[in-house]
Amino acid sequence: MKLHDQICIVTGAGGAGGIGEAIARRFVAEGARVVVCDIVEDKAQAVAADLGELAIPWRCDVTRSAEVEALVEAAVRRFGRLDVMVNNVGFTTPGLLGELDDQAWSDVLNGNLSSTFYGLRAALRPMRAQKSGSIINVGSAAGLGGAPGLGAYGAAKAGVINLTQTAAVENFKGGVRVNCILPNAATEPLLAWFEATEAGKRTRSEIEAYARCGAPEEIAAAAMFLASRDSSYVNGAVLPVDGGLCARVGCISAEIE
Repeated sequence: MKLHDQICIVTGAGGAGGIGEAIARRFVAEGARVVVCDIVEDKAQAVAADLGELAIPWRCDVTRSAEVEALVEAAVRRFGRLDVMVNNVGFTTPGLLGELDDQAWSDVLNGNLSSTFYGLRAALRPMRAQKSGSIINVGSAAGLGGAPGLGAYGAAKAGVINLTQTAAVENFKGGVRVNCILPNAATEPLLAWFEATEAGKRTRSEIEAYARCGAPEEIAAAAMFLASRDSSYVNGAVLPVDGGLCARVGCISAEIE
């Protein structure tokens, strides 16, 4: 078990076939004690109950820094340390930039970028004190280039990438590694949308012209690598886990056999 007795926090882990739940499940399977964090308490409790005695539910609104600080402090107080912090929460409000209102912009930046910063900052304190730790931020390919209708989300995820890199170079002497995963479409609700709507079918077709849609467990495998000692020399990495989608030059459209 590669994470035996490691203390981990995973935000946005409250079920619905998402990446956070898959990461929590993989970590527990590898022997970690996992704080299953979600803004909906019942969801966190349900996942933790299913995972058994190694999982602890915790309700937290990660857009509120005081709640994130309390989450980390409670984990350290209970277990004496924090080994892995996964900042996974993210969502978007679609819309062209010229049509987005202030509230939508603020909500998306807070839900993706500010929440990551709060989790990163809170985790750094105990990790630097113990001179070890792995922080894993979940970004998106939308942070690498322009995506019409996802401007706020892309800006936030671009910020997550830079935040990751800056934190990595600021903290490597303190024993803390900070890395970022860029998933492709890899959640059960999104895959269901692909199947159920015409827009979803078109989106899936565009993705699968160059890659394929992923599964939450495939993203969890990358998180497992970054959490474990197997990645002891990996720091500041921005790791696409997207079947090759980020490798595409966007202006080129061609039939691929």
